[in-house]
Amino acid sequence: MMLKLLALVSVLVLLPNGSVSYPSGQPGQEEDCRTMKPNHGLNTPENYPRPFDIIVSNDRYTTNDIINVTIRMRGNRKFKGFAVQARRTSPEYNRDEPVGIFQNFHGTKLVCYNYEGNQPLGNGLTHTNESTGSALPKSEISFQWKPVRSHGDIQFRVTVVLSFNEFWVAEPSRTIYDTMAGRLPGTGSTRYPPVATNLPIGGGFNYVPISVNGCGREKSCYRNPASCSSSNCDILVTWRREHNYVDFAMTANTEGWVAVGLSDDMKMGNEDVFECVYLSNISRVQFGYSRNSASGKSNIVQNTPANRFPREYFDGKMDSRRIECYFRVVDTPNQPRSERYHMLMAKGQVDIHGMKKRHVLEPNKYPYVSVNKVGLQDTVDITNTARYALVKVHGCLMLIGWMMCASTALILAKYYKPMWPNNRVCGERVWFAVHRGCMVVNLFATVIGFILIFVHANGYSQMPDLPDKAHPILGIITTILCVLNPLIALCRCNEKSDKRPIFNWIHWFVGTCATVLATPTMFIGLNLPKAHVPWWATWVMVAFMLFHLIIELMLEIHGCLNANKQKYRTQEYEMRRPKDDLEQEPVGKRFKKIILTLYLIVVICLGIVMVISVAAG
Repeated sequence: MMLKLLALVSVLVLLPNGSVSYPSGQPGQEEDCRTMKPNHGLNTPENYPRPFDIIVSNDRYTTNDIINVTIRMRGNRKFKGFAVQARRTSPEYNRDEPVGIFQNFHGTKLVCYNYEGNQPLGNGLTHTNESTGSALPKSEISFQWKPVRSHGDIQFRVTVVLSFNEFWVAEPSRTIYDTMAGRLPGTGSTRYPPVATNLPIGGGFNYVPISVNGCGREKSCYRNPASCSSSNCDILVTWRREHNYVDFAMTANTEGWVAVGLSDDMKMGNEDVFECVYLSNISRVQFGYSRNSASGKSNIVQNTPANRFPREYFDGKMDSRRIECYFRVVDTPNQPRSERYHMLMAKGQVDIHGMKKRHVLEPNKYPYVSVNKVGLQDTVDITNTARYALVKVHGCLMLIGWMMCASTALILAKYYKPMWPNNRVCGERVWFAVHRGCMVVNLFATVIGFILIFVHANGYSQMPDLPDKAHPILGIITTILCVLNPLIALCRCNEKSDKRPIFNWIHWFVGTCATVLATPTMFIGLNLPKAHVPWWATWVMVAFMLFHLIIELMLEIHGCLNANKQKYRTQEYEMRRPKDDLEQEPVGKRFKKIILTLYLIVVICLGIVMVISVAAG
């Protein structure tokens, strides 16, 4: 007898405290109403995606509306118990109290009344075990909710019990917007465009309005610019891992689409892309999954992401020309938790057929690429966008070669041949020695820069539109001419040869074509998105080009004004040539020295500014 008593006491002691189930429905105690959690002992809510949908008849309400709410299981599964409340979503209100009144019907009961004065502001609804009650196994149940007044935006929070050990707590529906909450006095306009949100795919989704609050602490964020908030970010994506899934939220200032890609490197190619697209013809935001091609020049919509990133739940809206969307992806063996990615963010427009147009290309902005790799399990707050070292080096070399060296060599060859007639550098005339040295530097800078950019692009870079599309074509032609002209120079014939004029014309023509083509090529390159060059650098280049033209114009005018004087001095010099056989100094040499000095100072200073702007931009 004593052993039986001890065994009974042991069983009672080992029983979990409060392990009580309620076939008659959720109790109305304050803590139970706040948490909506069944009192099932030590059992905890499930953390895998819920197997039911929360279907709501409207996506907005006024005080006279009645909203139909349905809980529907997927597949052949059934549930027994439930509890439902409507709660506010805005953080400025109490989000733990029920608002609005549910209509009672046979087999259910009203609980969790919330009063404002003597008037009920809200209540909850739960199952009961009375005859034909809602505690019986079922695959679907529907009920009606009516607002008492304007409550602000709300979500229906639903607890569903399949068994004593298997239940989900306070799962949210999609957001139901209060059309009165944002109405402007004296106008009929509201915050939201008519029917601007879509029906959820796979049920409602557990999200709070997208915000930068908690970035780096409670969730991960990638946003630009760095100091932006959710309402003024060019683009923002947040993500937070919960057990075996990741909740994403995205927003951008666009009326078309916004997307995030997960890349193994900082270039487009072979990325998984999650996108939210606003379809204006049906006033709905639609979720999509796609992959970028290996070349990164095309994007292919996939019918299903099930092999790598299964998607659960989706909600989205278009509000004041700003798109927002929320979705969840679930872990699979093909997508390990330890995997890390560069985050690629882009946005664009949608055509009248609902097809995405190419994403925005804007220097220092789109597409945004995170500087470092991050994991979906990380908690980070990152900003800025990646820079590409080979692109930077390519730009710097081209500026050194064409802006600084080629322009100086051109000035010397056109206007300074008569200068320093009796001086030699390495056995050559001063102008020729300096001209040749500058062009050799230009040749090496151009060839090395040409190779580096091909390495970066893994071949020919196919730009999508003009004028960007012309940059690689012009660059290739300019490089060919740059290499060809020194080879022509090696075939230079003697000055007294009758073929020397032919050589001079060919050499001049090839060099001039290369210089002319290099100019638009540099201007286009400064504005390419990957160059990340500040906007003012283009105007520095414009200033340099104008300065170069002014210098050439001044030297041309100087030459014309002194042509007769130079001719007369040459004739006089030939008549009384000195015995030391020195050549005659040109007319106006002091002026030309001053102009050359000024030119070199400006070229060097502006060249350094441009190189720094490209390297540090």
